[in-house]
Amino acid sequence: MVRVPIFLLALLFVRGIPALLYRQVLSNRRTVAAGLLQATSLSFVVAAVQIGTLLGEISAATGAALIGAGLLSVMLFPLLALMLLGGSGAERNGHE
Repeated sequence: MVRVPIFLLALLFVRGIPALLYRQVLSNRRTVAAGLLQATSLSFVVAAVQIGTLLGEISAATGAALIGAGLLSVMLFPLLALMLLGGSGAERNGHE
């Protein structure tokens, strides 16, 4: 159970930190949102867990924790990014 938050933070750190390169052209809020969106990952995690399990390098518990973290990243990170951005541009412009 402790592994899932650790892996979720690792996904955010490893995949989200490169968004700091956008600081020169985006606001801080948009930079953080870009980092959250970049950190969203499930298909890669599932494939890596499958390969690692087949090779005997990843235990079932660790694989489940990695997939859980990937699932949470897909559910939470886009939502947080959208909250940071204040909704979609279409909503702000009066479009559906």
